Amino acid sequence: MPTTSMSYTLTINNRQQMRNDIIDLFKNEQPGTGTGANAARYIYEVENFNNYKIQLCRPANLNKGFDFTVNITGLYFKKRRRYSNPSHKDVISALLYCKQNYPNYQSIIIPLINDIYNCKNITVSQSGITFLDYNGQQHPIEIILLALKWLFIEQDFTYWNNSGRSMLYNSLKSNNLV
Repeated sequence: MPTTSMSYTLTINNRQQMRNDIIDLFKNEQPGTGTGANAARYIYEVENFNNYKIQLCRPANLNKGFDFTVNITGLYFKKRRRYSNPSHKDVISALLYCKQNYPNYQSIIIPLINDIYNCKNITVSQSGITFLDYNGQQHPIEIILLALKWLFIEQDFTYWNNSGRSMLYNSLKSNNLV
């Protein structure tokens, strides 16, 4: 089966409704007819910033039902095993770099992270704050913030009955990033 690609815009701005809206989106997927080439695969383009795109890819490697990966096109993480889906550690590293190198981190980035965590619609614009990839190339932090929005949502899918997004947020807190 070919991979189905489509754009998707999330318009709901509270945690429960965002989760329900995305579940409804995923419920419309057509089933696969087997594994490998017969598996149904979906890519949802959910955010754009400059030349970067945030894409949700399904199914995820762990294949936990509604699970998905959050990928950034045009950006790779790690040197030895290149991948486009940032881990929580990758996000934390990018934010730590920004905090250490930009005195306006506190006034610009922290309020955006808190708004994202609290399911508020944010508008990102070029702040001039960058982070370094594994090759030492600079990228705008805004793409990490947009990925963080979807990583919070992914955590709500995986750990809804526990703490959901607060697990990732608490990791940011323990690293003094919020």
